[in-house]
Amino acid sequence: MLFRYHWRNRCRRFSQYRQLIFPRWERRLVRFMSAATIAAVFYGITILQTVIYYKRYPNDPWLFRYSVAVLWILDTLHVAISTHALYFYMIESFGNYLPLFGIIWSFPLQLVVNMLIVVGVQALYAIRIWKLGLKFDMVLPWLIFLAVAASFGTGIYVIYDMYTLSSFFDIPNISISIYIVFSTLAGADFFIAVTMCYYLHKGRSMTGFSGTIKIIVGLMRLVVISGLATSACSLFTLVAYIAWPNSLIFLAVDFILPKLYINSLLAMLNARNAQMREGAQERPVDGPKFLRFAPHTSRSGPSDSTETSVDIALSEMERGRSHAGTEDMMTFA
Repeated sequence: MLFRYHWRNRCRRFSQYRQLIFPRWERRLVRFMSAATIAAVFYGITILQTVIYYKRYPNDPWLFRYSVAVLWILDTLHVAISTHALYFYMIESFGNYLPLFGIIWSFPLQLVVNMLIVVGVQALYAIRIWKLGLKFDMVLPWLIFLAVAASFGTGIYVIYDMYTLSSFFDIPNISISIYIVFSTLAGADFFIAVTMCYYLHKGRSMTGFSGTIKIIVGLMRLVVISGLATSACSLFTLVAYIAWPNSLIFLAVDFILPKLYINSLLAMLNARNAQMREGAQERPVDGPKFLRFAPHTSRSGPSDSTETSVDIALSEMERGRSHAGTEDMMTFA
């Protein structure tokens, strides 16, 4: 009789505990599922932008062509790993609540891929700023590289802490690393956007051609929008953790973060044709020297060294020179 009494008491307590705790986990899983759905939509946009990039710019510098491919592969891997984690918690563990307290191997692994994507995109922006700095000064580019290195270091820090956890209930033990990593990412994104706008503004003051100015203003607009989007997402992740530390909303938002980084980079790369067409309507006489960065392979086939005719319209020469000058600005390499 005494054993039966204790057994009923334990079952009653477990039932009360399950009614109190497990509905919260169900709500958390719903948040993860919603974030994964949004991330899948962004992944589809990434595929579309990647195809557009390779069709429009097959002669871009090898660094960006290969980097876009690597980022797309990492993004695909991130979607696959995130889907595996959701499958484990929502389907394989359906009706069995005990596995929900543990952390499946794919969950911290998706964080590794996440940080590789974020730091990779920031590194590409840093390389672009370094190229711009060659025409002005080299102080800010080194600071940008330090910011990217700080993002990489804090990413390793939070990944190491995540692998030391055995349960989601232990996440408050790594609060410091979470604060540091998302603050660093937001600060680095903001610094990169401000630096690129600063260089573009200096370049704008060096030219008096309205077509070139339109291109630079368009670039500045894209830089500000993309930089604010990624910074806002990082800040929202940090605010979500501070406001709701036990809800795991910040981890759900973190699913979407790498998709924003990749799409912001691809949007900037793919917008070059539109900016060039808008600026070409003004037909400036010549592109300023600061716009000319890296040589590219020929887009119109090999040229003949022997000229058969020199009767070329002056307007065509002016348009060709202005196109060459401004296009180098848009190559991002």
